[in-house]
Amino acid sequence: MTSKPLPRFEDLPLRQGDPPFSAWGLWENPHLGALNYLTDKTVLQAAKEEIQTGERVGLNLPLDFINPPLLGRVAFSKKMHNKAPRTVNDDIISFNTQCSAQWDSFRHFGYQQEKVFYNGVTQDDIHRADDTTVNGIDGWEDRGIAGRGVLVDYYAWAQKNGIAYDATQTHPIKVDDVKSIIAENNIKLRPGDILFIRTGFVDSYAKMDAKAREFYKDGHSWPGLAQSKETLKWLWEQQFAAVAADNPAFEVFPAVEPEYLCHPVLLSGWATPIGELFDLERLAEICARKNRWTFFVSSAPLNYKGVVASPPNVIAFF
Repeated sequence: MTSKPLPRFEDLPLRQGDPPFSAWGLWENPHLGALNYLTDKTVLQAAKEEIQTGERVGLNLPLDFINPPLLGRVAFSKKMHNKAPRTVNDDIISFNTQCSAQWDSFRHFGYQQEKVFYNGVTQDDIHRADDTTVNGIDGWEDRGIAGRGVLVDYYAWAQKNGIAYDATQTHPIKVDDVKSIIAENNIKLRPGDILFIRTGFVDSYAKMDAKAREFYKDGHSWPGLAQSKETLKWLWEQQFAAVAADNPAFEVFPAVEPEYLCHPVLLSGWATPIGELFDLERLAEICARKNRWTFFVSSAPLNYKGVVASPPNVIAFF
């Protein structure tokens, strides 16, 4: 999986002069990044252990669920094409690949001060032609993303413990609380797990009326994992293959500790995919009913050159 044993968090960055907490040069296959953890052996073990009943649930939000779009993105559009005189219809759709549930690639969000992406890739490297593939999702499509998923249902845990918050506004989720939920549910994390955190954003956004959504589109606030050095250390040491949440950015915004922003470190420091706006509502119901917080997950990102982000096309299996 890697060309060397996993370094200590305290030893990051691996090379002098590289950006903070980066691990450039770690992966034998840099196109996959942390997805290198998903070896055939790891995936086979997860499938054998986690698929027990055949029950399954999609984790994809509708492409037009976030309406109007957030963060100044282009809205989803659809045109039905009647191919008369034949009795045939076609769909023509257009959308920003980050308008709904998505995986972020390693060319999405770089180190802002250093102006570099994973392994020192620059904007010039990415934009030198329309079909460059460096740091894109292009290396993921051969095998897809498959392995053991782990749900941390912070939203339900907070309600149970009397922690009230507006799930469309800033609310930092402390890594110590995440650890508590994992311990209370007797979850044993292992390298290659895919972490899902339910913040309640999708549930709360779904209840907003059109006027509230129109007002909200220009805001930049939501709950999520709180930034801190301890958060980064914990994420590094768990060796997750990918991380995801039901909010627009996985981490909380505005950032509580901007110097420890997760996006540049995860995507451009470690090459760990970030999933955003996943629909975790029915998944949470099933996990609670079964009192089981792990499952098998399969995702097939889009396949074309230079993918910055992609709908996940993801299903969880029990």
